Amino acid sequence: MSTPPLERKKPLSSDADWNAIKRLFESLIDLPVSERAAQLASAEVSSAVRAEVQMLLAHHADNTSDNAFLREPAAANFSDPSTAEGQRFGPWEIVQRLGVGGMGEVFEARRADGSFDGRAAIKLLRRGMNSVVVLQRFALERQALARLNHPHIATLLDAGLSPDGQPFFVMELVTGVPITDAVRGQPLEARLALFLQLADAVAHAHRKLLVHRDLKPSNVLVTAESQVKLLDFGIAKALDPNDDEGATPGADQNNITADSPRPYTLNYASPEQVRGESVSTATDIYSLGGLLYQMLTGQRPTGRSATNATDAARSVLEETPTRPSSLSDNTAQDPQWLSTRKRLQGDLDNILLKALEKNIERRYASVDAMAQDVRSFLSGHAVSARAPTARYLAGKFVARNKVSVAAAALALLATVGGFAATLWQAREARLARDEARQQLGQIKRITTDLVFRFGDTVTSLPGGAKAQEALLKQTVASLEPALKSAPTDPDLMALMASALGRLAELQGNTAMAAPERNAEAETTVARALQLGEAAWPAKRDDWRFVNWLARTWVVKAQLARGKGQLQEATAALQTMVARTQEALALKPSEEGQAYLLAGIANAHIMSAQVHAHHRLPSRNQPAEALQQYALAEATLSDLLARKSLLDVMDRDAVEGDVKTEVYLTHQLAATLGGRAQIHQMNEDLPAMGAQAAAAVALHQSNVAREPKNLAWRNGLMTESNTLAIALLRLGDAPGALQASTLSWQAAEVLARDGGANNQWLSSQASLSAQHGRALAGVGRHEEALKVYDLGLQSWADKVKANASDSNATRRLAWFQIQRARTEHALGRAAQATALIVTANASLRSLTQDTAVARDANLSLAEGLSTLLRWRGAADADTAAWKRDGLAALEAAAAIKPLGADQIALRESLR
Repeated sequence: MSTPPLERKKPLSSDADWNAIKRLFESLIDLPVSERAAQLASAEVSSAVRAEVQMLLAHHADNTSDNAFLREPAAANFSDPSTAEGQRFGPWEIVQRLGVGGMGEVFEARRADGSFDGRAAIKLLRRGMNSVVVLQRFALERQALARLNHPHIATLLDAGLSPDGQPFFVMELVTGVPITDAVRGQPLEARLALFLQLADAVAHAHRKLLVHRDLKPSNVLVTAESQVKLLDFGIAKALDPNDDEGATPGADQNNITADSPRPYTLNYASPEQVRGESVSTATDIYSLGGLLYQMLTGQRPTGRSATNATDAARSVLEETPTRPSSLSDNTAQDPQWLSTRKRLQGDLDNILLKALEKNIERRYASVDAMAQDVRSFLSGHAVSARAPTARYLAGKFVARNKVSVAAAALALLATVGGFAATLWQAREARLARDEARQQLGQIKRITTDLVFRFGDTVTSLPGGAKAQEALLKQTVASLEPALKSAPTDPDLMALMASALGRLAELQGNTAMAAPERNAEAETTVARALQLGEAAWPAKRDDWRFVNWLARTWVVKAQLARGKGQLQEATAALQTMVARTQEALALKPSEEGQAYLLAGIANAHIMSAQVHAHHRLPSRNQPAEALQQYALAEATLSDLLARKSLLDVMDRDAVEGDVKTEVYLTHQLAATLGGRAQIHQMNEDLPAMGAQAAAAVALHQSNVAREPKNLAWRNGLMTESNTLAIALLRLGDAPGALQASTLSWQAAEVLARDGGANNQWLSSQASLSAQHGRALAGVGRHEEALKVYDLGLQSWADKVKANASDSNATRRLAWFQIQRARTEHALGRAAQATALIVTANASLRSLTQDTAVARDANLSLAEGLSTLLRWRGAADADTAAWKRDGLAALEAAAAIKPLGADQIALRESLR
């Protein structure tokens, strides 16, 4: 029987062991063979080091006697390849040979130990690969590799030694063709889509601190379903003879020949690999560039004329990759070449050459950055591999939009460019002044349409915010000379204030801008408001200006709230609403009314959240918050009822814009959901349930209209969870399960469709409290246990990471109580009692912690009440449990009045 994988002998324990191996091996290797044994026996080293060196010396003797041995296939010990069938490698049995590689052979295998039916691929390494060392190194990597869980990475299942001491690896069996073959005859978009699958897989591994090191076509297969599968992750590092962390003892790190066994392929290796230097994520980025180059052109970026390994290595180090679109027709091997070459010019040329930079510092900083540029190319946006010149950004913007937008852009540049000079002339003649005012009106119309309306459309797309910010900054810079020439011109001040206000929105947007940009945003806001308020008396009848001035006040409120300045945030929102209502009193157009009313509604929602919020810092004024939510609801309901206003707002929509009715419905649902949260804070459970139910209905209607919109699903997930909380506390378990299932399923869709590392991957763990209780409430206890365990693990991880996190400790104890109740319902009384006693002990330690005191006391009362129900009045601890439970509820009530369900719990303890 073969030795179990990774268990042949105890792993070496430290870098000192490896260094000792190297020193001892080097001291013995030049001695005559007859003298080595005695010297080895007398060496002052551990038995593990001695055994490792003995194995290396034995391999070295074999290698020096017959250099051709290293070139034998791994299965050369089979007298006939067909005899490999039936051979066992741990629990796996060979079915057939699949292929031969540079380091060995690959076989199809089946699970033969009866534990389950399954197929896998076994890579059997050839002799001389330092078997024990390889597996020792692989053991060190295996914990990290176990974290890889990605649909485009083939799973590494097992590793071990064959009966005769050869190392093998067991991998997921993938049926497919190399990616460079799969793209033949495919359009450019399909090729890039496959590459993005590969890039997503490599980026996932990099985030787990793993580098592939051997990206090449044979390691990237495409299945019949057009799904990319990346093979051999982790094997490269385990085999690398140049890796300083576990280098083969005795190997000369600076003198590895091109023909030596290597964990990479020369034609796809990076310069640092060829030089024998340390590898990093930049190594994989270079190889990805080489693969994408071949996928798009049909040939490699360098070494196309190399006839041997030395030439190939030299080309990697010295040859400059040919610009892809410059490849001649007669050298291209891709049948689609003539139709795709022109599309490579510019962006794709730059993307490929940036990835293939020989200087690591000039390559992409990450795989995600390279993939983002590919996505930007596909969507028609600017790529980071090209300098963001005004001409380039404008060209990309025009290419994505209608001819009228392009014409507006040209008019803007022409008009702004000559505006400063025109204003100077206006001081000399009345006619020139009239002309300047006419041109100013033209600038204002063009700037409003180009920068603000169409700019909002692209902001949410890849690169959109960055492109719009560049356009806004250029506009501001162009207007500066004109404003300097006429500093009191109200039209010019209004235009500049509007541009600065939009720029401040981008700089202060918490979803798109880094927090460190807040200071920059505050400076922009201050100047925008100074100019806007100066222009107000003359421009308050211009609803477009009013709209942007109002939005600038909102940015000011957001920045103040982020700094904890809640009174200042409230004051800014009050000024915004006052200014907007003053403008509405002047009877603007229907379009103006629609925009200004929508702005007021959003300001009321934000003001409500500043007054009271269940999670974020607030002024703790729930009554004022309810009043603001009521004002928001009235405004939104009025807008939704005025069909003519909705039609006006949708009149100039471009492709991809959300319908105004759908957006306002979402805002109304958020308003009702926010109000439900305030009712929860006030312990008004019936009102909480009613508001949450209304919000859920609105979110469901939006999801039905636009099922792919993740924002609508996120709203449905949030508000249905709130509804589940209310119904659980009201004692309606079936209704709560219906609501929690809606939330649970929405979270599942969001996690699946939200992209790599999206914010919803851990949502179900957050929702497990309500969903688990609802399942238990209708008697589905086995399902409830699985759901509870998600939450338990999440909070246990938080406690492990920070033992002083009192909220995490409290939540973990609460989950333990819920799980204990479900265990008890399934007849496991002893386990349940032990778990709930543990939970109660944790909660007792938190009852004086002001941050969590109320919730800790409520949970403790629930735990003690549960024990009373289980153990009965005859138990000796009954009196103490009742006393402590009542005391906990009284302590909670002293902080905030109890809800109806908590009052009922108190009565049950008396």
